[in-house]
Amino acid sequence: MPSNNTAQDESGDRIPRWAATAGHQTLGQRLTAMGARLFRSATDPDKGEATPSWHVRQHVLRDYHAANLAAARTVSEELVRAGFNTGDVPYGYRARRVRVTPAGRRPRWRTRLLIEPVEASTVRIIFVWRGEDRLSTTEIRRRLAASRYPAPLDPETGEPGMWTVAMVRAILCNPKYLGRQVWGRTHLGKPTPQADWVWSEIGVHPPLVTAEEFASADRRSWQATASAGTLGALSIVLPPDRGRAA
Repeated sequence: MPSNNTAQDESGDRIPRWAATAGHQTLGQRLTAMGARLFRSATDPDKGEATPSWHVRQHVLRDYHAANLAAARTVSEELVRAGFNTGDVPYGYRARRVRVTPAGRRPRWRTRLLIEPVEASTVRIIFVWRGEDRLSTTEIRRRLAASRYPAPLDPETGEPGMWTVAMVRAILCNPKYLGRQVWGRTHLGKPTPQADWVWSEIGVHPPLVTAEEFASADRRSWQATASAGTLGALSIVLPPDRGRAA
């Protein structure tokens, strides 16, 4: 669960609460500006002050919520394009906190990704098993558990967890292993079109797999015809104008 100092944007990523409200009036300030009284006792005498209707209050609430979401999205996009990590740190990496000072604003702490050697090796073998050996995610999970590869840490306890098929799938479909940051892959828990994803430039952190390895691990690319070529598979995971760059 996000702390009191964080909020969730529309993609589900946690961002600083200041980012979601920076430069915007609070709900109370907005209602006050419209002449509303937030609290009124039943025993207060009626002084003829106008009280906003239910429809007005709902309109202000919707406007306030939309403004916060727009501000949060803008901040998240800026962070991703600058190469900073948002949301959870992917398995295979560790967070490195860096202090940045935006123009005209106070210093902020941001997160870059560094390789965790043992976990990074596990990520690579997962992609080999999937892309070259054509193993199912169930079989990959079994091999990982049997060989005692270190599982992702439990987010609540910080202790090593147990390998699950969902963990394997999450690794195989995470484009951050290409050495790029990406944001907006889901909205309210549902996948979004890849055309709507926000990408950073290449090389903002060390990649763990190549674009070819990433594409070959995607079951959809297994059905690609030989005439489609490598770029046909890469278009599954990379922006249309970035296919050759990777």
